[in-house]
Amino acid sequence: MSLLKYLREIKLYLILIIFILLIMDITIFLDINLSKSFGTLVYINILVILTTIIFTIIGYGKYKRKINEFIHQIHNSREKNGYLEENYLYKEIKAILEENEQEVCSLRSELEEIDDYMTNWIHEVKIPISVLQMIGKRINEIDTSRELSKQINSEISRIDKLVEQAMYSSRAGNYNSDFLINEVNLEQVVKEVIRKNKYQFIYNKIDLQVGEIKKIVLTDKKWITHIVELILDNAIKYSDIGGKIDIYLKENKKGCELHIKDYGMGIVPQDIGRIFDKGFTGENGRKRTKSTGMGLYISKKILNKLSHNINAISTANEFCDVYITFYNLSDYFNVT
Repeated sequence: MSLLKYLREIKLYLILIIFILLIMDITIFLDINLSKSFGTLVYINILVILTTIIFTIIGYGKYKRKINEFIHQIHNSREKNGYLEENYLYKEIKAILEENEQEVCSLRSELEEIDDYMTNWIHEVKIPISVLQMIGKRINEIDTSRELSKQINSEISRIDKLVEQAMYSSRAGNYNSDFLINEVNLEQVVKEVIRKNKYQFIYNKIDLQVGEIKKIVLTDKKWITHIVELILDNAIKYSDIGGKIDIYLKENKKGCELHIKDYGMGIVPQDIGRIFDKGFTGENGRKRTKSTGMGLYISKKILNKLSHNINAISTANEFCDVYITFYNLSDYFNVT
């Protein structure tokens, strides 16, 4: 440890000595009988300061020897293990490290088991979903009104979407290794998401308006498709039956913005700044659906890693406009 660090450690004691000196000097100056003894006062001050310096140096030397001795013991722990075992501080540190290491290993093992279970469960549940989709098509052929078929297909689509969200959420912890940056056509991404969610639009009688979005961006297609689907799913959830959703592109000097705007419940002012927080559901999430508050949080994390951005503007009971910004200049080396 350097002398400067040691002085910082004992700064309270040094301040106390200086404070006592000031009180003594002021008292002597204010006392008429003692005010003429200026030479004696200077002598006392010098003596106290020198004494403080000497004892500080001595204290620093002892303190440094103890630190060096402890460091030396740690460096030679293999050779002098028996001696170190008697050192109380060493044993405390060793016990804490061993306890933390065991806890970390236990948590890592549990997380691996959960991840394996989630992966297996997702693959297993995909089979009954595929069967239900086939049943839905058969019902569609039998049901003349097709109302029942629409409801079934809508719910199957919803289940499939939730399973995919679970899969992407389980991967979100190590998404860095899952990125593949390529040139991606935003129009193809949007069309793919719309096609996949067609039953949701039909069942909710959503008026979908898609503008000119022919734009090539550098991003990860799989993740950006999933994020667009999450945003569009929220737009459907918080829209009324027969509502309207607009998807369009805006370009500016910084880059381009992909907007997904619904004219449903909107977001109340006190919630707008927290919609990307982990687990935040807000007033609408508690009122309308069983929201987890994880979709936008994960989207924000992924988009930040991809050097994109996500924002939202909204007016309660009027509209909600969530948009992704793709910048012209992005440091994609940080992504990979």
